[in-house]
Amino acid sequence: MSIFFKAFANEDEGAVTIDWVVLTAALVGLTISAMALFVSAAGTPEEAYHTNMNAAVTFVGTLN
Repeated sequence: MSIFFKAFANEDEGAVTIDWVVLTAALVGLTISAMALFVSAAGTPEEAYHTNMNAAVTFVGTLN
């Protein structure tokens, strides 16, 4: 039985595949995290429109 475990521990077939899978999963996770960050920071176009219109109304109100 110990011969089996020694042979299993010495095998390195598929190690590169595992490395690529882990690296790809990390890259996908980082990409999703970055996209979520940018999407939440962007808000909606309606929010931006109302914010800009309120700022313009306030500015015009100070000109009178």
